[in-house]
Amino acid sequence: MSDVTPAQAAELAANYFGIVGSAGPLPGEIDDNFRLDADGTAYVVRISPPETGAAKLAARQFVMSRLSAATMAYAFPAPPIGHEDIVSLPDGRTLTIVTWVDGVPFADLGRPEELAQDIGLLAGTVIRGLEGFDHPALHYQDHWDLASAKTTIRELSGNIMLRSDRALVEDVLDHLTVRAALLEKLPTQVIHGDINDLNVLIADGEIAGLIDFGDTRHSWRIGELAIAATYAMLGKDDPLAIAEDVVTGYVEVAHATRDEAEAIYDLIRARLAISVCVAASRRHLGNDHHLVSEEEAWELLERLDYVDAVAAAARLVAAAGYEVPEPATTILDRRDQAIGRALSLSYSTTPAGPLHIVRGEDTYLYDTMGRRYLDCVNNVAHVGHSHPDIVAAATDQMLLLNTNTRYLHDNVVTYAERLLEELPDHLDVVYFTNSGSEANELALRMAMAATERRGMAVLDHGYHGNTSALVDLSPYKFNGPGGLGQPDWVTVLPLSDPYRPDHDRDYRAVCEWLLDERPPVAGLLAESIVGCGGQVIPDTGDLHAAYEAVRERGGVCIADEVQTGFGRVGSHFWAFELHGLEPDIVTLGKPIGNGHPLGAVATTADIADDFNNGMEYFNTFGGNPVSAAIGIAVLDAIEQEGLQQNARKVGSYLLAELRRLMDRHESIGDVRGSGLFLGIEFVGDRDSKTPDPATAASVVGYAKEHGVLLSIDGPHHNVIKIKPPLVFSVDNANRLVEVVDNSLQSPGGGT
Repeated sequence: MSDVTPAQAAELAANYFGIVGSAGPLPGEIDDNFRLDADGTAYVVRISPPETGAAKLAARQFVMSRLSAATMAYAFPAPPIGHEDIVSLPDGRTLTIVTWVDGVPFADLGRPEELAQDIGLLAGTVIRGLEGFDHPALHYQDHWDLASAKTTIRELSGNIMLRSDRALVEDVLDHLTVRAALLEKLPTQVIHGDINDLNVLIADGEIAGLIDFGDTRHSWRIGELAIAATYAMLGKDDPLAIAEDVVTGYVEVAHATRDEAEAIYDLIRARLAISVCVAASRRHLGNDHHLVSEEEAWELLERLDYVDAVAAAARLVAAAGYEVPEPATTILDRRDQAIGRALSLSYSTTPAGPLHIVRGEDTYLYDTMGRRYLDCVNNVAHVGHSHPDIVAAATDQMLLLNTNTRYLHDNVVTYAERLLEELPDHLDVVYFTNSGSEANELALRMAMAATERRGMAVLDHGYHGNTSALVDLSPYKFNGPGGLGQPDWVTVLPLSDPYRPDHDRDYRAVCEWLLDERPPVAGLLAESIVGCGGQVIPDTGDLHAAYEAVRERGGVCIADEVQTGFGRVGSHFWAFELHGLEPDIVTLGKPIGNGHPLGAVATTADIADDFNNGMEYFNTFGGNPVSAAIGIAVLDAIEQEGLQQNARKVGSYLLAELRRLMDRHESIGDVRGSGLFLGIEFVGDRDSKTPDPATAASVVGYAKEHGVLLSIDGPHHNVIKIKPPLVFSVDNANRLVEVVDNSLQSPGGGT
């Protein structure tokens, strides 16, 4: 901590430079810095420790003066005319004074993406301005010199406490070692050495200047660009795209050789590794000087660890103006050869093609280029992608035992008991499966065993699974492309859609007529919110009528909660509770295991007894100890993190904000849903409610390009479905609303 007061700094400026004014403290890592205001002009008074040396300070003064004279584009601090002296103080320290540069730090403005190319222009301008300049005092190495990155990482990485974190920087070291021959050939010159987000100043939306020449040195020329790009990338959804913009700006004014271009990506990672190593070293030594960007540096370093480094480097080489050969084959080519094409890919028809996702965390997914996408549709990662407690539960149990359920195991029984605690009292028996499809298939068998019938009823537009029997029970499938139409044994009841009500029909009478015209039903299989039907919440009275009509004819009622269970609807744990229904069987899947293959069926003791007819039910993997441990961990996370309450709070907020968009965009016909299971229906006009699938597709495509993942459903493909992980926040909701709003204002957006 400085022992120089502002008053003393002002006195020194007056005594040695004849500049009289008032001083205030400024931050500084090594030097004691003060702002001095004198007669309407501002200066920076800097008191440097003895080890800095007058020669190095003089060299920095020369650099600042040279840049100030070389360009009118930016402002740089410089010794005021007549005050260039380097003053040696009696205690061995050194006093200098430079002009003040006005502006707001780039970091304080959130690192605006639109300025990324300008950051590159700034770096290129500095390089051009310093071409041919040299000074022996600037030939030094320290931990911040990119040319010394390997040494820095080796010396300081041991201070990083977590082994996984240490592995990240050691991986950077490995890459630098492999690339040693390339790096040794890189051109060198004097560079600023620290074009970071605090040293770049912005005024009136443009770069005003560059400050802090404390790291000016003779080093790799391209390091100037790599450092500038690193700080522009922090916290960004698409960091590689930001780096491309910085490179594009740089090469407008400064030349980059092919070797330099190929080194940029490695040097970006090297700068991040240096930053976190220095921070860890300071912490180890008890130094309280905190690196402001440390947390974001770790985040970006981890993200880039999953990036295809060859492809990322190639993108930056291309941004520098060099041709890059196309890869002979891609993962999409390999997939088309090895995997059946009936297995669909999201975004396969968009210009950029499908996403290559390699990592997930919380509400985000990350692709091979490190781009971050807000996941608004993945209702499998119910409590968040890669939830650490779920991962730990799976790992711990897998290390002990993973086998089938023919043996007694506490996890399996405990999990069954925990599930039943969340269900109505009349449901008192659980069976385990591997998926929602298996759960619905098992429920179908139970209904048929209990009633000794083969017929089944479903709601129109419903989807219940991918087995042959369930495709036959899913109008969404059998009436769609490749479908064979309604089977003889299936009764399809109308989907009662409050947005498109049919006031001329008696829903109960229609159900009774349809049921009496078809084979006697074993039961009704129905979602309480019909996802593939367009996120439709059926009319509660009509849904009760369907249940009653089926039960009067001897059938049982099955609530398909595969998509909507476990607190997703916010106000209740299960969607059937929204309607006050009492199903005889409940099927569970998708969110139940947070991505682990797990499903379950809950039913009454009577139906379970009927199902126990001598034909054993056995499922090799269903309900194994690992699956049960994961299921328990998911229930714990929902309860301990208040995720049902979060779904209610954030879902209500999001629903209101999306409905607010209806005032600005006529193409939004309806916004509906409950909790974090919502839908936006797009129409050609609100009077006719003509479906508008083109606008829905346009919004989804725009959202993807802007880092938000959505998908389309509904019989007319005009409904955007929203069903994110339950850790979805208000900030996430605001981001989603902003993207939808902007997409509808863009050309062809359907406003």
